[in-house]
Amino acid sequence: MTLDLIYSTALLLALSALYEFNLRVWGDRLGAARVCAGLIFGAICIFGMLHPANLAPGVIFDARSAILGVAGIFGGPLVAIIAGLMAAAYRLWLGGAGAMVGVAVITTSVLFGLAMRHALRRGWAHPKLLDFLMFGVLLHIICLGWFLLLPTQHLQKLLETLALPYLFVLAPSTALLALLLHDLQEQRQSKQALARSEALRRAITRASPDLLFVLDEDGRYLEIISPEERLLYAPISETIGRRMDEVLPASEAQRFHDFLHQTLRAGTPQKIEYELDTQGGRHVFEGRAQTLDVRVEGKRAAVFVARDITERVKAEQDRRVAAVAFESRQAMVVSDANSVILQANQAFLDLLGYSREELIGRKTTILRSSRHDAAFYEAMWDSIRRTGKWEGEMWDQRKRGDLVPVWTTITAVRNEHGSVTHYVSAMSDISERKLQEEEMRAIAFYDPLTALPNRRLLLERLQRALTLTRRNNQHGALLFIDVDNFKKINDEHGHHAGDLLLQEIAGRLSRVVRESDTVARIGGDEFVVVLERLNEDVALARTEARQIAAKALLAMAKPYDLQGLAYQSSGSIGIAMFNATEVDLDVLMRQADEAMYQAKHAGKNTVHMHGN
Repeated sequence: MTLDLIYSTALLLALSALYEFNLRVWGDRLGAARVCAGLIFGAICIFGMLHPANLAPGVIFDARSAILGVAGIFGGPLVAIIAGLMAAAYRLWLGGAGAMVGVAVITTSVLFGLAMRHALRRGWAHPKLLDFLMFGVLLHIICLGWFLLLPTQHLQKLLETLALPYLFVLAPSTALLALLLHDLQEQRQSKQALARSEALRRAITRASPDLLFVLDEDGRYLEIISPEERLLYAPISETIGRRMDEVLPASEAQRFHDFLHQTLRAGTPQKIEYELDTQGGRHVFEGRAQTLDVRVEGKRAAVFVARDITERVKAEQDRRVAAVAFESRQAMVVSDANSVILQANQAFLDLLGYSREELIGRKTTILRSSRHDAAFYEAMWDSIRRTGKWEGEMWDQRKRGDLVPVWTTITAVRNEHGSVTHYVSAMSDISERKLQEEEMRAIAFYDPLTALPNRRLLLERLQRALTLTRRNNQHGALLFIDVDNFKKINDEHGHHAGDLLLQEIAGRLSRVVRESDTVARIGGDEFVVVLERLNEDVALARTEARQIAAKALLAMAKPYDLQGLAYQSSGSIGIAMFNATEVDLDVLMRQADEAMYQAKHAGKNTVHMHGN
């Protein structure tokens, strides 16, 4: 009888092998693995019942209690129920006096196994030999209790021949099988954890932008992982298994060899920054190395991780250059996409009279001046939007309210998506240049003695007056004025007195005419007045011209005080009218000149109009 039970328990070893094979075949498909495991447990139970220990006809004993109990512990409800149903169905099919007791044993084993599973999960029991042995003893004591329900004639024989072998063989066998399956389960979980860890490591290293090297103490490349092979000095296939001095230039190899041994000696992470000619050009790297906790093929080893920082180094260099340029003598200001000032250099602060605190956080519109209208600024921003840049002359308003002319360049800074992030404005004070331009303009267009327009500017304004007169269908007049007896003052009192007289006459004539009119000196003692916007009626226009000429004569005839010299003078005025009719400029000038000479011949201090 004992040998029969030992034979039945030998099936347990086969069960453990089949269970492990089943898990390996189905892998992560847990549903299919559990169904198949239930079928395996059930099949082993049936196989055991085919070769049982026969106590009497219809009364058999085998290892199904151990098998089903362990199925409940490690397989869970689905596995235990499938196996239990298979075993119970087959036992009922076999029939006999012990059929119902056999089904009761099957049911008890399944339920007791599931109870043990719950106890293990709650921590009430532990997957140790003693706990599993206690489980086996209790399970089989309960099963022996079911055997007491067998017919009386079989009961005595049961107790004499089966009780002790049943307990002393199947209880330890249950514990052994439980330990075997627990060990298989832990091995499988460890393999899964290792596989997950390896997959995670591969995913992280492949997704990382960093290069990873594993080197032994001789500097031999054991493993290389790189997101881009162009970042390596040589292809991976030509590097693995070779030493650094066989791959890298001698100077670089020696430097890395020293760094490797420094890492192995220190035992703590070490850092290095280096430049290297890679397959993709010269790059700058930042590296960290750490000693491995285990030896590789009997040698110490280290992991070296390098990150390409070429762009960062270049950006830092650019920032340093930009910082030096920013603090140059040229005024510069940086604003965000909303024109809020973020930074201004000292030259900018000095130019406009603000402190840095007064500017930061405010909009650049505080610098706008009244010299430019809204259309000017709209055209400027339109250029920046279209081309990313605007350059030109503008007038900015200083803190104290005065205006300063500046030559300005505004550049839009865009990110990688093309969106504007900043505006950089560089400006130069062109006050001196503007002053020089004004001086040159004064020399070119104004009489240096009287500050009146000279002949060149007079001709420009006369041409403009002719154009406007034709366009507006109005009349105008050209007055030629000559100072009477001017030679006399120069001869008797000197040229200085003559210059003072000319300056005084220039002032008086400027006060007589209207704001829209032009008074010019074209040489010597000759002055010219351009009258614009006279009446559309020719007679009234002539009257207006005569009236202004008469005022001019009166003004010129008043006494002069030339720095203590009392002097009396007068003038002769000739008038030439012009209107919408096309008139040649030279002809008009000649007509006015002729009229002036007519006035002189008429006795001086008088007015003569051409055509009268």
